Amino acid sequence: MHYLHCHSVIPLERYREILGALSSERDSWDDRFWLRFAAQVAVLHPDRPVATAERIRTVAGLIAGRARWFADLAEPSRFVVAAMLVQHHIPVAEFLLEYARIVALLDEVDLRHDGFPETMTVLLLHLIHGHRPLRLLEMERVRALYDQMRKHHWWLSGPGDVPACAALSQRPGTAATVEAGAEELYRRLHAAGLDTGDHLRTTASLLALLGLDPELALNRYLVLRAALTQDGSPLFAEHYQSVAVLAGLEQPAELVVKRLDAVHRELDLMQQDMAGRPNLIIASDLTFLDLVRFDGVMAARVQPPQVDTMLTAIHAFHLAGAVLVSQVDVNQAVPLVVPPTAPWPYSFAYPYG
Repeated sequence: MHYLHCHSVIPLERYREILGALSSERDSWDDRFWLRFAAQVAVLHPDRPVATAERIRTVAGLIAGRARWFADLAEPSRFVVAAMLVQHHIPVAEFLLEYARIVALLDEVDLRHDGFPETMTVLLLHLIHGHRPLRLLEMERVRALYDQMRKHHWWLSGPGDVPACAALSQRPGTAATVEAGAEELYRRLHAAGLDTGDHLRTTASLLALLGLDPELALNRYLVLRAALTQDGSPLFAEHYQSVAVLAGLEQPAELVVKRLDAVHRELDLMQQDMAGRPNLIIASDLTFLDLVRFDGVMAARVQPPQVDTMLTAIHAFHLAGAVLVSQVDVNQAVPLVVPPTAPWPYSFAYPYG
C-alpha cells in the first residue's frame, strides 16, 4: 500500500463510491448489511471505486462457488471476506487452502471455533503471518492466550473470543504477559466506570493490540470517552470497542470526536436501518483512516519515519477492525429508523435481553 494513496483518499467519499458501485436493487437486506462493511474494508484499495467493487463481487462469487464445504462462506458475510482478500491482495485459492489448514490446527489444539468468527480468525492469522502457512506452534500460542483469558473470564469466554486471541498473538512476550496486560486494562477501565462484560473485555484486548504504552492507551480511551459524554449522553457498552479503535490516533480527543460525530451522522442519514452500533463501527473506522494520515497537530505524515508510524498504526487498525467485524451478528440486529435529530450515540436494539 503506497502512502501517497492514503493521503489522496477521502474515506467517507470513497466509502460512498464503493458502496454505490457494490449495491444493486436485487440485494437482500442481509446482503446490503454486509456490503456496507465490505465497502469500508476496501476503502484503501488503490483501484478506482467501480473496479474495486467489481473485484469484490467477483471474489465473493468465487468464494461461494468453491467453498461449499465451508457453510459460513456461503452466507452474505462472504462479501466482507472478499473485501479483505481484495484489500490485502490474497488469492481466493490461497485463502481457501489456508482456511482448511487453520481449521485443522484449531481442532488439533482443541480450540472451539464456528461461524463468522472462525472465518475472521483465519484471515487474521493469515495477515499476521505474512500470507504464509501457519505452524502448529503459532496456533498453540493462540490457544495459550485463550486459556489465559479464560482464567479471568471463564463465564464469558467462547468461540467469539478466538479472533481477539488471534490478533493478540502478534504482540511480543509470553501469552501470560500479553493477556495480563489486557486484563490490567480491563480492571482499570472498569474502575473508571465502564461496565464489566464481553464488550469491555474485547475493548481491553483492542487497546492492548494497538501496541501503545498501556498508560497512554488507557488515558487516550478515557479522554475520548469524556469528550463523547460531555453533553450528558451515555456511552453504551456495545459502543466501547469502536472507541478503542480511535485510541490509536494522536489528535486531541475533541477533534477526533467532532470528526466521528460528523461521519456517524452522515452514515445514519445514508443507511438508517443500520443506525447505532453497525454505523458506529464503520464511522469509527472511517474516522481513523481520515485522521491517521496526520500527526497530533494535523501535519501530514510525509517523511519516512512518519510514514512508518502511519503504516504501523494502519496495520494494527486492520487487525482491530477484523476483530470488531467478527462480533457483528446480522441475525441479532433489528433494523432501526432513527430521526436525523436523535442525539449521539444511539443505542442499537437487540431482540433478546
